[in-house]
This record gives sequence, C-alpha cells and structure tokens, in this order.
Amino acid sequence: MKVLFWGRFDPGYSRTRVAAQLFRDLGWEVEYFIVKVSPKFGDLEAMIRRVKKPDLVFVPVCRQRDILAACRWAHRRGVKVLFDPMISAWDKKVLEQQKWKTEESRAKKLLKLETKMMNAPDFVIWDTSCHVDFAHRMFGVPMEKMQEVFTGTDEKVFTFQNGDNIPKDGKFRVLYHGAYLPLHGTKFLVEAARRTQDLPIEWNFLGWGAYKAETEASAKGLKNVRFLDKVPYVKVPEVIGANDVVVGVFGTTEKASRVIGNKVFECMACGRPTINEFCTGYPPSAKDCKAIKFVPPGDPDAIIRAVEEYRADWANRDEYFKAARDFFERELAMKVCRGQLEKVLGKMGF
Repeated sequence: MKVLFWGRFDPGYSRTRVAAQLFRDLGWEVEYFIVKVSPKFGDLEAMIRRVKKPDLVFVPVCRQRDILAACRWAHRRGVKVLFDPMISAWDKKVLEQQKWKTEESRAKKLLKLETKMMNAPDFVIWDTSCHVDFAHRMFGVPMEKMQEVFTGTDEKVFTFQNGDNIPKDGKFRVLYHGAYLPLHGTKFLVEAARRTQDLPIEWNFLGWGAYKAETEASAKGLKNVRFLDKVPYVKVPEVIGANDVVVGVFGTTEKASRVIGNKVFECMACGRPTINEFCTGYPPSAKDCKAIKFVPPGDPDAIIRAVEEYRADWANRDEYFKAARDFFERELAMKVCRGQLEKVLGKMGF
C-alpha cells in the first residue's frame, strides 16, 4: 500500500515526521508530493508532474490550503483522502487570537470556507477527542468521519534522561519549550516567575514564535528567568534533561482547553513530570499519574503551588522521572498512536 503526503508542508515538522513513521510501521510505502507553485492548483501541478496514483492521499498538519486541490485530484481517480488539520484557521483568528469577531463578514466567510475544507476529505484526524467534538459542532463534520490520533513524538530523538545533566546548585529548574502561542499562556509563567524571585526556582524558556518578544519584554529584570539559545531539534531532549519539570499550556482561550501540547509528549518521553491545564482529551489515567499536575487556566498561583509540590518531594525525583516515562510508554507512545491510526485506516476500508 502506498500513501502520498500531499501539499506545501514541512517534512521535518514533528507531527508530520510522526505520521510518516506511523504509516511505515503499519507497512505502508510513504511518498511525498511537495506542491511548488500554488496549493490552490495543486491538482493541476500533480497532473503536469505526472504524479502516480497512490492508494491513499494524506494531507498533513495545518495544510487547509492544500485540501481542496488534493481532494479534486484524488477523488477523480477513486482515491480516498485523509486530512490532519491539527488547528482551525477560524478558531485561531476568532477564538484564540480574537482578531476577528464572529459576526464580521470576513469571519463568516472563513467559517464557510473552512466548513467546506473540513468536509471535503473522506476522513479527518485530530490530536484530541476535544477537537473532534469541536469540528463536529463548528463545521458539521460527521462524527463517523473523524477520530483522534495523538500527536506522538519521535522516540529515536526523545529518549529517557536520567537527571545527570541537571546542575547541582540547589536550584529547581522549570522549563517551557514551544512556539509562544497565545494558548500556551506564557504570560502566566512569567508572572509565576515574578512571584517566586526569592525562591531557588529558575524558569527557563526555549523556543521561538510571534509572541516571544512580548514574553521577553514582560520578563525584563527578572533574575530567575532565562531565555535559552535556540538549539537543533535533536538537541531539545538534552535541554529537557537539564531541567526538573516541564510546563505546558495555561491559556484562557477555548482552544487551550482542547489541546495536549507537543511538549507533554516530549517531556514525558524524556522522563520529566509536567504541569498543564486539564483537557478532556487526556487519557483517563492522567488524573492519577504522579508525574502530571493539572492546574486551572490563567492562574500563576496554581502554577507556583504545583511547582512547590514537586519541589517539596524532590528527594524522590527519580520516582517522578520513572512515573513520567512509564505513563508515556503506556498511554502516549508511538505504539498507542499506531493503534489509533490503524483503527482510522480500518474505518476507511484499508
């Protein structure tokens, strides 16, 4: 069986790398058709480049602009299309960034277009069950055409870190790594750092994104905050391993309550406990996991309390490291994601 990854996507992006590996693990041959000209007319480009007919077309994460052309090309050839949107452009503009109001004509136009895009493919996967519910409610996609497939992570890169890299200077190190999205709520992390300046807690930030400068400006003058230099993807586990705890999503937007951040998969694969706001998309056993603490959104004091709870019992840190890795292997690992994708393919008739 052959799957064709279609669109103007980045093959190196984490979720796309994971998706390709999942297909390979299930015995599929993976080929890429990278659109070079216009996503809108990708079907014409595919005809000109004489792209061979696959068994399945897969449109990777965030490539809404490619989906309609992919569906035209595939459906004319009797080929099914699987789409992995990950996010909704309407959700991002209207609910998360709040740049547009729902009653504005441009917001209504985008909602209409995205509804068309989400209903065009034969099946849609999302990173959490919360997003499945959202897509059904907002875009009218039938529930039987959707399923969650967890984000996963590259387990050859994100391996267990035993703690030897953590400096032995008495400080408790908390790491944020990510793209500084509004849903991450980094401003609440900065405020938590502001309120703990007299404690031996160091707050480290790794990553880049549109809101990084704003986060840096808000943390100016804080002696317990460090913005780390950018590192290659394969070096991120070393940074995670040099910290005690990894923090994730704390935003107050609706979208923030629907995600399990990449950083959760990555830090727990590395054996680091985490602090996040709760999402019903987590496996049910997450509430009983020693290495996960859930806090209310937008609450710096709750973040501090969670950090202090970990710190108070840090003589037993190896137990937390092991609990994180055990939970990952049981609930979030590639074998779990592979089973989810296999179920999706079965529903599609493969």
